[in-house]
Amino acid sequence: MRRSVTIIVLLAASSAVWAADEAKTFRSDHAVVSYTGIGEAYAKAIAATAEAARAAAIEQYGLSMPATVAVSVDRGRRPRLFTDGKDRMYLTVRSERDLRQPRVSGVYNIYGICHELGHMAMYRVIRDHSWMTTAAAEGWAHYLGSRLVDAVYRKHGLALWPDRYDYRADGTLRLKRQLAGRRPPATAKGAAQWMKLAGIVGDKGIAPLFKAWGKTKYDPADPAAALRKTLLAANKDKRLPGWWNETESLFVFRRPKSEFAARTAKPGELMGDEVELKRDDGKPAGRRSIAGSGHAVRFQAKGTAWYLTSVRVYGSRYGYPRPPREDFHVWLCDADFKQIADYPMPYARFARGPDRWVTLKVTPTEVPQTFIVCVGFNPTATKGVYVSHDAEGGGDSLMGLPGGGKRAFRGGDWMIRVTLDQPKSANALKPGK
Repeated sequence: MRRSVTIIVLLAASSAVWAADEAKTFRSDHAVVSYTGIGEAYAKAIAATAEAARAAAIEQYGLSMPATVAVSVDRGRRPRLFTDGKDRMYLTVRSERDLRQPRVSGVYNIYGICHELGHMAMYRVIRDHSWMTTAAAEGWAHYLGSRLVDAVYRKHGLALWPDRYDYRADGTLRLKRQLAGRRPPATAKGAAQWMKLAGIVGDKGIAPLFKAWGKTKYDPADPAAALRKTLLAANKDKRLPGWWNETESLFVFRRPKSEFAARTAKPGELMGDEVELKRDDGKPAGRRSIAGSGHAVRFQAKGTAWYLTSVRVYGSRYGYPRPPREDFHVWLCDADFKQIADYPMPYARFARGPDRWVTLKVTPTEVPQTFIVCVGFNPTATKGVYVSHDAEGGGDSLMGLPGGGKRAFRGGDWMIRVTLDQPKSANALKPGK
């Protein structure tokens, strides 16, 4: 972690001025906090919160939790907290003021830690959660996080936080107030459905469902059928079909398939005279990793009977030295961003280090005249790929995932290129060859 030398003001009972020094570490039995820019009292409170919430997640809910929850605290331009979905959280604060009670800081740190532990509990087991809507994923973290806040209060009470306040208001009390409102947000609606599920299967009945869903093979175009079958096989409660029928449309994200047929060709059937299409100028001006979305580029083929043969991406992997044991995805889509074909690729195709062109060979697939190629890495704080872009965009670079909404990328053009080829049968100069 980098050094911080900016002088900040310690806000709380003391108004002394102090300078942040090298990163320090506070350890408890099941939590470790590495921190700069804050005092030890808050580091201890963060560790105590994570440890108590972790214990409740295991003991009360039977959920999968890491042996140690690691929290990195650093100074940044704005308060932010996120997780790698496994065992780490990353908290940035502008100063120690961002750790004061919400009435002063506007930041809900205790709830935030519990919320991110909810994501860990889900993502450690359901590693491929691309079928989940925001209402499902964030709704779960909101539901469990709210309940974990209550559990932390039962463990530590007002003594937990240096800036003492009654943080029970940030737990299920707040969730219930949201649900009692005229227009609950989508996250609260999702939390309500998870609450109903817990009411049916019990607090410890959700963990087995997560485990079963984590092993489910499903059709991305319509995951609901496979997920429903898994749910009803994992638990025989007669109320579950009704719960699923009520919840499915809120929780399940579909990637509708294109009406354009995914015709494929064998390599020997093509001319072997590939043409490259590109939108970028070859001069990287920046790079991005996009959580919950993908990098997409719209292309125009010259005529018909063209087949996509490869996709080239200029970028590099970040995160742990070893690539994650999972695939990223390359999608061929029609002009409406509906999936024509999906090409899973091992993360190991990208190396850490300097950005470079990576060529991803695909099963040759026919493209419509206007088509979109999207690359999605499902990135977190500790794994992902930075995709480079040039300085000026032409309007054909997008952000989004197939079947979902897409929006223009204004920062330039993604450095994503494609190669096309035609079948030998399309060569009018050599008919029958």
